[in-house]
Amino acid sequence: MKRTMLSLWSLTAASVKMYFRNRAAIFFTLFLPLMFIVVFGFLSKSSGGTFTLDVTNKSNTELSHGVVDALKKVEAFKVTEAGESEAADKLGKGKIDLQVVIPEDFGRIDPATHLVKPSKIITHFNEGNPHGGQAANLVLGQILSSFNAQITHSPQIVTIETSGTKTNNLGAIDFILPGILGMSIMQLGVFSVAFAFVSMKVSGMLRRIQATPTHPAQFVVAQGVTRLIIGVLQVGLLTVLGILMFNFHLIGNIFDFLTVAVLGTLVFLALGFIVAGYAKDENQAAPIANLVSFPMMFLSGTFFPRDGFPAWLKTVTDYFPLTYLTDALRKIANEGAHLSQICSDLLGLAAWGIVLFVVAVRVCRWE
Repeated sequence: MKRTMLSLWSLTAASVKMYFRNRAAIFFTLFLPLMFIVVFGFLSKSSGGTFTLDVTNKSNTELSHGVVDALKKVEAFKVTEAGESEAADKLGKGKIDLQVVIPEDFGRIDPATHLVKPSKIITHFNEGNPHGGQAANLVLGQILSSFNAQITHSPQIVTIETSGTKTNNLGAIDFILPGILGMSIMQLGVFSVAFAFVSMKVSGMLRRIQATPTHPAQFVVAQGVTRLIIGVLQVGLLTVLGILMFNFHLIGNIFDFLTVAVLGTLVFLALGFIVAGYAKDENQAAPIANLVSFPMMFLSGTFFPRDGFPAWLKTVTDYFPLTYLTDALRKIANEGAHLSQICSDLLGLAAWGIVLFVVAVRVCRWE
């Protein structure tokens, strides 16, 4: 047993050295994800001029519908009608700049005077990052002033009551970075394993290993442990850079974050072994790996939310392994969720891992 562990440790150390000597592997593992983070980070900092609003219209009057229609016509506004609790949740996660609530009595006619009663619109902005919300509030005030002019020349009929809401001050980078980390873990597991093992298979290296005292299982485990080490280093380094450079918020526990990353790495390692076992050479490995990874990269919420997908597509992508991984990472980072609160994502990853490892064992070929 002791000799087996010593051999495994030696193989792992040698594998780590080989990995870091491979410049292409280092580029795709660390520098390519870092480039994505830098590009999206600066884009999220520089993007401005457009404000996202969620409007909850509790009234059904002509005036309330007129206000909503007017807001939608403002080029600087991106308006979505949503329920009050849903809008509050999105405000808390930094997904919108301003929450607008139109009360039930808004625009009602006073039976005694047959005139529109003084009406009030309630708005909430992110107190931690107030600039967008306050700017949107000013534009909203100008729009309501024009409504007053249309209704009557008397004192203000339509007014705004605004308040700041304490949130986690989340920005675009807080959504994007967990997605990029999930994509990086997928690429590490699929591409690094697939190309490395196919290359060793074609060159006959795997066949020669079988003729040595080293057990093939030890060699495979050493390769897997190497990728796990690289994966943890990758996630840790990119997370620290996100915090230092772009004010990324990691609200949850770092150990929970890394635990999910390790589980995700194991799942995609199994997928990489499937590609390596099935492909006969590098010419087959590349298209198969891309065919597997590209749909997940663009349909698993890596760079943008899946809320805008058609219902059938959202249902299908709900079960992608990368969707489980990115959702779990985001919930820990953005909402402070613990492992016990993301059981569905963890079970989804575990189920994928079991299935993929069973398939990997069946398709594994050493020649």
